[in-house]
Amino acid sequence: MTKILSTIGPASEGKKLKYFIDNSDLVRLNMSHNSLTWHKKNIKEIKKTNPNMLILVDIPGIKPRTTNKKTISIKKGQEVKFSYRKFTNSNKIIPLSNPLPNIKKKSKIFYLSDGSYEFKNLKFKNQILSGIACQSFDLKPYKGLNIPLSIYNDIIQEKLYFSFIKKIYKLNIDCIGISFIQNPKILLKIKKQYPKFILISKIENYLGYQNRKEIINNSDAVMIDRGDLAAEVGVLKLSEFSDDIIYDTKKMGKSVIIATENLNSLIFNTVPTKSDIVNIEYYIQKKIDYIMLSDETATSNNSKNTIKWLRNYIKNKQNKIIKTKHLHIEQLIKNLNNQTLVVFSKKGYIYDKISKHEFNNLIMFTENIWLKKILHLKKNHKSIFVKFPKKYLYGFLYENIKKNKHIIFNKNKYAYLLNVIFPRKNSRLNTISVIEKKDF
Repeated sequence: MTKILSTIGPASEGKKLKYFIDNSDLVRLNMSHNSLTWHKKNIKEIKKTNPNMLILVDIPGIKPRTTNKKTISIKKGQEVKFSYRKFTNSNKIIPLSNPLPNIKKKSKIFYLSDGSYEFKNLKFKNQILSGIACQSFDLKPYKGLNIPLSIYNDIIQEKLYFSFIKKIYKLNIDCIGISFIQNPKILLKIKKQYPKFILISKIENYLGYQNRKEIINNSDAVMIDRGDLAAEVGVLKLSEFSDDIIYDTKKMGKSVIIATENLNSLIFNTVPTKSDIVNIEYYIQKKIDYIMLSDETATSNNSKNTIKWLRNYIKNKQNKIIKTKHLHIEQLIKNLNNQTLVVFSKKGYIYDKISKHEFNNLIMFTENIWLKKILHLKKNHKSIFVKFPKKYLYGFLYENIKKNKHIIFNKNKYAYLLNVIFPRKNSRLNTISVIEKKDF
């Protein structure tokens, strides 16, 4: 079943926090917003409420953001200027958090706020970016700026990553989102220095897309940020690029998270638009592991309704899965992906052999804590931490299956058991069995 990733913000903290923890499979904190003190407080509350809940901290990348302290009213046709450079006695230039990227000559337009606001007649001179606003709007603080086809400085980017990771290293978090990754070698450096973190790479620009295969290979999971990606490569290429990233990520057996404006219509309405429903259906059909909710749960007054609607929709789709009435070995092997798969693997080596398959329901018993976290990111995957005994293994298998039979047999009365008794990197399956609910 596709899982839900909720972003914790002003609309979901405090007394409301427990509801979002109970109804989410993974929670996210975005360090581009709010203070470090705020994040520390909420991390503590999340782990207190549910110690097993995985926390994703999204660290800011190199993308420039506006640092205006107050909301600025922008009129259609107005020339607006931006710069990272500090100017004295100037209220006409909107300050930026990071240096501007290397701007290609082909770029004639740029965007603010995940492509929500467009500027034409792009000019860049004396470290000042200017353009003509294509619509009137109120510019709130800390909105991201995107310039199509631009390339970011890897050296600056790497310094920013490590600076933020250093700040959060001692916090009780599990995953870090690497924003605007375009150089896969940086991921290897992060892995080497901070091996405890699950790395979720956010592919958000053209160079990241070009380097996607190596980025995916060096990541634990991938997030497709539709807002930034559309603004960086053009909205007409969003679907094509997204499909390519999904295909390559699935092929390598990694988890896929889809982000940005998935259910934005529910911010203001009680029922989503038809286009939002079609999008959600598309993600489920594509076997996306996580659908991420951003503003829908972080800032919306309608946040509870949003997560409730999505949970019910996914559940309804799951209930339509055809249940198997009779199970034969030939049918089981032929349709392995449609069966409930129970795996006992002490070290988890066998997961490399089966990770590229899509399973209706996979339950893994393991001593490998790292694998337990990785499995949590995959849809239809559950992991249970157990300590394997030195002897009496079959009694151990029976007791754990019996203890968890409500999970194992929640769809069918049969399941497919893989047991790796002697774990080695080149392990083959030692036992393959069909188990039945009535036996437990």
